[in-house]
Amino acid sequence: MGITFVASLPLTLRPSRAQLSPLRAPARARSIRLVRMVSAPERTEASPANVKVEPMSVLLPEKLSEEGIALLSNTFSVVKKLDLTPETLLEEIPHHDAIIIRSGTKMTKEVINAAKKLKVIGRAGVGVDNIDIPAATERGVLVVNAPTGNCVAAAEHSIALLCSMARLIGPADATIKGEGWNRSAFVGASLVDKTLGIVGLGRIGREVAKRARGLGMKVIASDPFTSEEAAAAIGVTLVPFDEVLSGSDFITLHIPLIDSTRNLLNAAAFDKMKQGVRIINAARGGIVVEEALLAAIESGKCAGAALDCFEYEPPHKHPGSISAKIVQNPKVLATPHLGASTREAQEDVAVEIATAVRDTLNGDMVATMINAPAMAPEVLKALKPRAQLCERLGRLTYYMSGEALQGEVAVDYHIPGAGDTRILRAGLIKGLMQPAISLPISIVNAESVAAVHNLNLAETNHFPPSFDGSNEVVVTVKDCPVIEGRVVNGKPHVTRIGRFEVDLCLEGTILCYSQDDCPGQMGRVGTLFGNANVNISSMTLARDKNSSKALVLLGLDSDPSAELLKQVETTVNDDELLPLVIKF
Repeated sequence: MGITFVASLPLTLRPSRAQLSPLRAPARARSIRLVRMVSAPERTEASPANVKVEPMSVLLPEKLSEEGIALLSNTFSVVKKLDLTPETLLEEIPHHDAIIIRSGTKMTKEVINAAKKLKVIGRAGVGVDNIDIPAATERGVLVVNAPTGNCVAAAEHSIALLCSMARLIGPADATIKGEGWNRSAFVGASLVDKTLGIVGLGRIGREVAKRARGLGMKVIASDPFTSEEAAAAIGVTLVPFDEVLSGSDFITLHIPLIDSTRNLLNAAAFDKMKQGVRIINAARGGIVVEEALLAAIESGKCAGAALDCFEYEPPHKHPGSISAKIVQNPKVLATPHLGASTREAQEDVAVEIATAVRDTLNGDMVATMINAPAMAPEVLKALKPRAQLCERLGRLTYYMSGEALQGEVAVDYHIPGAGDTRILRAGLIKGLMQPAISLPISIVNAESVAAVHNLNLAETNHFPPSFDGSNEVVVTVKDCPVIEGRVVNGKPHVTRIGRFEVDLCLEGTILCYSQDDCPGQMGRVGTLFGNANVNISSMTLARDKNSSKALVLLGLDSDPSAELLKQVETTVNDDELLPLVIKF
């Protein structure tokens, strides 16, 4: 079976593949099923040189510090529209390429589907429960967050809640402001030698643990993703979740709100706790069942709670809700989601998320991607340029096939350390498929898009010991030239097209054509471009002595007109590869 891509607006001049046949196939290949795609032309094509290209737009529906805005404003158009309602957000979001939100904006499936230009959602903070991740993934929208900028601030606030709750600071302050002086009513609890149970030993949980140990507390924790050795290194004993419940005098939560953590502290969990336990939640509303917490407080099982987040926020805007009721209880210390609210944290988070969004819009992969493959920073650094190489070679393959790929698609990697080829594969899928479909393809949704269209890739990985400067990626498709390439100084280069050995950086606008290998050809073509005021920025000419043919690749500073292409075709008078323009 074969694979066929059909674009709705094909190029006027298509290559003939009669003599540009593959020279060799990779060591292993498997067939791919028939796929047919008809769509609008790709939206990422470069615009003609005489058309002004508008900068990409970043929407800010919530406050971001000036430091973060400055990072974005250097390259993008930043649009601040604070306090958008769900309805006005639906109207506004189609006009923007990125959005940076905090906890107040809900990126629902409806909003994401309306965002036709959206490429990235930035969350200024850690939690992403206000973003429909599956919907973003389906649309190819990358979700990035800022997990480190506010860790210390959130940990400090958790410790502040712990101390204030233990010593009844809030009600004591209220009493004295009311001209009272009832010392006996505010006898608190000491922290030294008490056990603090931490649920979630991530960045914030670890910072809380360090500070709690400084207060003389014993610290235990539960976290399925942390090893006993890592916990012990900061003086924490790792135990099962139920042991945190039964063995803690104070319990603090530092986990995201996901399906497995929603309603984690329910009535059954409170039944397992010590009499007089105290709860701190500066993570997310919805982790604690507030009805169960209130019942435990009223029964005396729970001596108090300190809450920075609630199931319904803000509680006063949800009259009659359990959140509105629980904040009025005298044994509950409540703050309005202040975990990250320090000047320093706001600036750090703003810079972190602005940098992530900027880099993502510029085509880079960042370490804080939520819905894309997680990789060690050093691996990601090495593979990012190779992923771009795969994308560019895939696109070149698509156009070299005359926009009608037939047969087996196979890719041969010669990349050291590329045990996880997901980002390489995603790049190749994007290159092969994006010109023919309107749905944006990214590392987020490449696999699912390929699956929907029954595209299978045969991958072979040779695991060389090091980068040696030789060809790193080979793409082979039946009836299409073998395409090879490598990364040179961080840039993607094509090094073979069929039987022609070439070397050209795949950037900008490139014109490809074949010609007889004889004197005067390049001079005549150069004159045509000079007369048309189109500058040639780079050139590669590859010769095939066996056929007296040459393959020419010209890098151009502007788009050639159809008339100029026709003049080139007439001048070189060679039908092996008619003049073909490819944009990267």
